[in-house]
Amino acid sequence: MEGLKTLVLDYWYKLVIWISVAVLVLALTVPLQVPNRVVLLISLGSLLFGIGQWINHPLQERIGVGFKISGHPRNACFSGVLTEIAGVCLVGVGIWKLLA
Repeated sequence: MEGLKTLVLDYWYKLVIWISVAVLVLALTVPLQVPNRVVLLISLGSLLFGIGQWINHPLQERIGVGFKISGHPRNACFSGVLTEIAGVCLVGVGIWKLLA
């Protein structure tokens, strides 16, 4: 349960993850007005993009004399960028299938 403490909605990319998971579960369980495969692609792509953003925004701390600064500035790494690109590609394929 310790890992669930980091899933609070304090940054926009964590909100993207929560919404993507909710839509993914909805698309897996309920027939929708649009093809469920398309919704699955878009929600899975959004989930991967949110996870990639989370990877690329690690907690960073700086300690000086009498102060401590912490935050989540972007620090891109290969796995985070690769996850983001895969997510954007899945969202693009889903939108393409939706419009085709």
